[in-house]
Amino acid sequence: MRIRLEHVTHAYAGSDVSAAVQVLDDVSLEIASGDFAVLMGASGSGKSTLLNLIGAVDRPVSGRLLLDDVDTSSLDESSLTMLRRTSIGYIFQFFNLIPTLNVFENVAFPLSLAKMPRSEIKSRVAEVLKEVGLGNRASHFPNELSGGEMQRVAIARAVIHRPPLILADEPTGNLDSKNGDMILDLIREIHNSRRPTIVMATHSERAAAYGDYVVEVADGKVNRGSGVGSRVSEKEPGLAPTPDPRLPTPS
Repeated sequence: MRIRLEHVTHAYAGSDVSAAVQVLDDVSLEIASGDFAVLMGASGSGKSTLLNLIGAVDRPVSGRLLLDDVDTSSLDESSLTMLRRTSIGYIFQFFNLIPTLNVFENVAFPLSLAKMPRSEIKSRVAEVLKEVGLGNRASHFPNELSGGEMQRVAIARAVIHRPPLILADEPTGNLDSKNGDMILDLIREIHNSRRPTIVMATHSERAAAYGDYVVEVADGKVNRGSGVGSRVSEKEPGLAPTPDPRLPTPS
């Protein structure tokens, strides 16, 4: 899924005692279909807001945001809900699993909303749980899992409906380094095998190295000198490509 932002501005409304806060300022950005883009910036830089706009959770105050050729800025709430449900997978920092549902039921939830036949749900869930290494944990509940296992369940839920766009908001922020690396490896493997567009927000340079390129976000603006909207290694040959942290460094 291709992502295109055209002069997008976003602000949060003020109150009787405070002024409105502008979070994004005239952002234009294009991410090609099948890219793994990383939004990188400090807390408060605007990267999570940018992710929410791409995911059709929020609407820009001004400008246009298009997913493929669909202008999400003009869709009504019902259409936005359907878009999120069918075309976007979300991976959150704090997992957002439903505590009263077991692993199978959490992963199956998007398919249940789509009213998919039970037999197909069962086979799809079994397939994706095997893919994330949790085939033997289907009957367990979230409170019986480690943090890394809960995030793998969240990833399985994000990809179960085979969305063309996956959004990840600090997916390793609540994990130790070992589990964080396992999650990043898994996200990269999913990108390699399924080829969705992935947009990941992070402040970690180590996590950012797993993407195709970095889009730096600071003070509500995009740093165009960091390979915005293109693979740095392909479009800007003077810059070195992002290294894969899983490969040995050449001697």
